[in-house]
Amino acid sequence: MRFKDYLKDKGVEIILSLVLTLLITWLMIIFRLNTAATIIIVVLIVLAETAKVTYGYLRKRRFYDSLTLNVRRLDKAYLVLETLEKPEFLEGRIICDILYEIDKSMMENVAVYVRNSKEYAEYIETWIHEVKLPVSAISLKLHNMLGDRDLDPITRDNYKKIQTELNRITDYVDQVLYYSRSENAEKDYHIQEVTIGNVIHETVMEFRETLLDNNIDLRVEVDSTLKVNTDPKWLKFIIGQIFANSIKYRREDVDSYIKVESVPGDPVKLVIEDNGIGICKEDLKKVFDKSFTGKNGKDRAASTGMGLYIVKELCGKLGSEVSIDSAQGEWTRVTIEIGRDGFYDV
Repeated sequence: MRFKDYLKDKGVEIILSLVLTLLITWLMIIFRLNTAATIIIVVLIVLAETAKVTYGYLRKRRFYDSLTLNVRRLDKAYLVLETLEKPEFLEGRIICDILYEIDKSMMENVAVYVRNSKEYAEYIETWIHEVKLPVSAISLKLHNMLGDRDLDPITRDNYKKIQTELNRITDYVDQVLYYSRSENAEKDYHIQEVTIGNVIHETVMEFRETLLDNNIDLRVEVDSTLKVNTDPKWLKFIIGQIFANSIKYRREDVDSYIKVESVPGDPVKLVIEDNGIGICKEDLKKVFDKSFTGKNGKDRAASTGMGLYIVKELCGKLGSEVSIDSAQGEWTRVTIEIGRDGFYDV
C-alpha cells in the first residue's frame, strides 16, 4: 500500500482537519490570544494530525501488503487467511472475519461438489461394468457363430462387420472407464514387476482377429525376459489404445504392419510403429490434448480425441513418459518410457 494512495483515501478527513485547524487559529486571533501561544497550539495540532495519519498508515500497511503479497505468491489464493496474523485495527478484523466466512462457504460448496462428483464417478464405473457384461456375451455369441464352418460368406461377412462395431463399443467403454479412474489413479493401480513380453502377448490376443480382418502384419521384437515396474492392466490398455489408432488410420495402398520393439535401459523403452497415414506436422504437438481430433479424426474416421489424452494421463500416473513422432503419409512411431527410475521411491 502506497502512502500516496493512503492520503488520497483519507483526503476528506485531512481537509476537515485543515479546516478545523484554520478555524481554531482564526478564533485565537479574534480573541487576541498570545501570538507565541497561538503558534505553539497550531504546530501541536498539525503534528498531532500528522502523527495520527502516519500511525494509521504504518499500522495498516503491514496487513494490506502482507495480504496482497501472499495472494500473489500462493498457488491456492483462497488459503491466504491462514498466512495472516489477526490485525489490531477494526477494518482488518472485519476483513479477516469476512474472508473466514467466504472460505467456510467455499469449502462447504466444494465438499458438495466433490461428493456429487464421486457419486457420479461411482455410478459411471458401475454402469460401465454392467454394460460390459452384455457386450461380452454378444461378442462370445458372434465368435461362436463365426466358428460355424457351414456359414455362408455373406452372413459371415455381416457377422464380422458386427464384431468390428462391437469392438469399437468395447474400446469406447474402456476409454470411459480408464478416464474416470485416472482422476483417482492411486486407488486403482497396483505397481508390480511385470514382464513386458507377457503384456504384449495379452494385448495381441485381444486384437488378433481385428489385425487379421484388416490384413495387418504384426512384428514383435520384444525381449521376453525384460521386466519393468508398472501396472500390467494399465499398460495393456495403453498399448491397446495405440494398436487401435494404428488399425483405424492404416493405409489401403500398402501392406500394413505394426511393429513393437523393446529397448533396454533406464528407463526401458517400448516403441510401437506403423506404416499408416501418419500425422500432419501441425497436429503432432496437439495429439495428446483433450478432445483433439485433428485432420485425420475429421477426414478419416469418427474420433472422440480422448484415446491419446487418456494414454498421456495414465502414463503420467505410472511414472512413464509417452511421445509421438510421425511423417504424414508414411509412418507413426509412439515411444513409451516405462517407469522412470526412482519414481516410486519415497
